[in-house]
Amino acid sequence: MRAVLTAGATGFGVMAAELTAVRLLAPHFGDSAYVWTNVIGVILAAMALGAVMGGRLSARANAHTWPFKLLLVAGALLLVAPYITSMLGDALLPDDLPLDAAMPALIRGSLVATAVVFAPPLMLLAAVSPLLIVLLARAGSGVGRAAGDIAAAGTIGSLVGTFVATHWLVPGFGCRIALTVSAAVLLLAAALVAPGKQRSVAGAGLLLGLAMLFAHGGPLRAAPEGVTLLAERETPYQFLQVHKTEPAGKPARTTLVINEGLDSFHSIAIEGSAFTQGRYYDWHAIAPLLAGDGGAGDGQLPAGMRALSIGDAAGTLRQIYAAVHPGVEVDAVDIDAITMVLGDEFFTAPKANGSRYAIDGRVFLSRSTEKWHVIHVDAYAHQVYVPAHLASREFFEVARERLHDGGVLACNVGARNLEDEVLAAIAATVGEVFADVQIFLVPSSRNALLLARRDRPLDPNSILTAALTSGLLKGADIQRWRDIVTTCADASNWHKLSPENPIILRDDRPELDELLFESYMQNNDPRKVVACTGQRGVTDVEQTAFEAMDAGKWQRVLTDVASCSKETAYLRQLAGDARWYRRELHSARLEYEAGLAVEGLSADPNDPLRRTLISRLQSARTELQPIQAAEDAATRNGWLAALISALGLVLICLMRRS
Repeated sequence: MRAVLTAGATGFGVMAAELTAVRLLAPHFGDSAYVWTNVIGVILAAMALGAVMGGRLSARANAHTWPFKLLLVAGALLLVAPYITSMLGDALLPDDLPLDAAMPALIRGSLVATAVVFAPPLMLLAAVSPLLIVLLARAGSGVGRAAGDIAAAGTIGSLVGTFVATHWLVPGFGCRIALTVSAAVLLLAAALVAPGKQRSVAGAGLLLGLAMLFAHGGPLRAAPEGVTLLAERETPYQFLQVHKTEPAGKPARTTLVINEGLDSFHSIAIEGSAFTQGRYYDWHAIAPLLAGDGGAGDGQLPAGMRALSIGDAAGTLRQIYAAVHPGVEVDAVDIDAITMVLGDEFFTAPKANGSRYAIDGRVFLSRSTEKWHVIHVDAYAHQVYVPAHLASREFFEVARERLHDGGVLACNVGARNLEDEVLAAIAATVGEVFADVQIFLVPSSRNALLLARRDRPLDPNSILTAALTSGLLKGADIQRWRDIVTTCADASNWHKLSPENPIILRDDRPELDELLFESYMQNNDPRKVVACTGQRGVTDVEQTAFEAMDAGKWQRVLTDVASCSKETAYLRQLAGDARWYRRELHSARLEYEAGLAVEGLSADPNDPLRRTLISRLQSARTELQPIQAAEDAATRNGWLAALISALGLVLICLMRRS
């Protein structure tokens, strides 16, 4: 009976630890599909090694002593896992890791952390079952029956561990307590099978495990320097923190940060302003002006207007609506109810009235029978991923049905430039459902505002009739709104994509995940200047390259520069700017350096072109510092992962020889 109970406790510990592992890693490495893959892959490999080790140990004369030893050490390792994970998170990742260059470092770092923290205890636990089977067989039970009983008990324990960890321990007490409970259960199992002389050791270990339940204090991840941590929550979906920053001479800002955080956030409030200092949220306020009752949008809001915010988080968009479009109801949907709770507690600026729903956005739209004039889609999973089920043709068909005639769909899409394949795929998919799709690249950001209108064309020029001082805006916000309206009323700032081979996203085709992975993993920076090897004249090329730059066609700029028969400092500036907007910063730096070295550039330090190149070069070097740190971390973590893999192969060889 003790062997069966021990098998159940071991199964509980294995599954609870495996499911908690990702949550423990999330504040440092995120919880993307690739982190999950690393955790599952490493643990499966460790358990395979453990099964081999258990089989070898079961042949020894002292096999009956090994379950106690393995459970005791595994429990002790899980007790210290939260502390080791925190140290590794700090050691494997640089400070100020930029989101758009972080993915290689995060993925490889999570592999190293999982191998160091969780592979050893899980390997030891996997060795317990073969030993228990042999011990039951030696006690007189048939081998088949012993194997069946141990397997069944382990499976039931795993089932209990899965539900208890996911539905109770992690959301109720946090991942550190969940892991400590798992360790305590293993130490209790060690006490059950401890030889007589070792029971005191097992009892001491169990008491230590119980005491550790009260040892975890403070945040799971410390706030960055200069940032005040207002709140921290572990929810069934993600790890949340609320940060407050009070920079000298600037208004304080409050942000809602999920998982690894990095330089990103999911909600923001600026003290004394309804806006967010030019971030993409501000530009979404333009969508209602294009949903007017006039033929192509008349810049005026429809009567009784209602909007829907999918991925509302702490309510930043509703805050902007309350000031810019007072009286408009904005219904809010977010899968994580805790984000709304934190929004009520820490993001206290007035927000638009409307209903709130804690549910998946796709499920909500599919089940709802209501209609809205504007639907905003700003849902992200694991920091950088647009959820595939919220970017498929089937989803956009449902969204279209939930819009009034002339209603507008507004999507926030992470994109570095108009050539981003993720943006192109989503735009093409929306274009399968809506006749007119236009894109606005949000200045100084990696976000694009994608708009589409039901059954009517979009006409940005029409918003010039908007009341530029409408709403409850005050002070500097009035001018900010005027600038937004003026910029968006210029049709040249809007773009239509026409890819040669468009990718249409469907529910049953996972291309979006692959495109997102490639977008964040591939480094397409050639790290060299564009060679001017063509036959075209300088004046002609400078003019066409300037026009392409003004239109946001970065690849066209580079093509024009390459077609010139001679390099000029101005062409180098344009090529550097194009590289900059494509986030190819190494090449941008080289272009600016080459521009300063072009023969014929004035040596006068006050020459406008020279000053521009110097300024651009300094900015590029500053931007490159965290990116270079991220690349160095990714390289180092890759070598560490390779070393750990090599050690695993050596261990396999040693076991086969034993």
